[in-house]
Amino acid sequence: MRNCQVSLRIEGEDDDFLLQGESDMREISRDPLDLVSQTIGAHHQYPDGFMLFLGTMFSPIQDRDGKGQGFTHHMNDRVTIATPALGALVNKVGRSDQLPPWTYGIRELMRHLARR
Repeated sequence: MRNCQVSLRIEGEDDDFLLQGESDMREISRDPLDLVSQTIGAHHQYPDGFMLFLGTMFSPIQDRDGKGQGFTHHMNDRVTIATPALGALVNKVGRSDQLPPWTYGIRELMRHLARR
């Protein structure tokens, strides 16, 4: 994990915008094992597991809608965060009040894996 290189790719569906970048996990401020050791212990149990988010290593600095206006997502942007060791997470930007509810949680994942 410490040696992974993580890539970010944002593709605009309507404006052909493209932003790409890469970061190394070894450059984050806190070691992942240190964070895990502070998360798991006698006073913190997670019978269904937990997910540790390490934050983002990316701060888009490329202007999108005009010089000096900075970056903002547009509807239908395709955002890919990937590393060869773990695979890719791909999402399309949409409004949370218009997206389908998330119903597939960790318990359903475990049931699915047990059936396999």
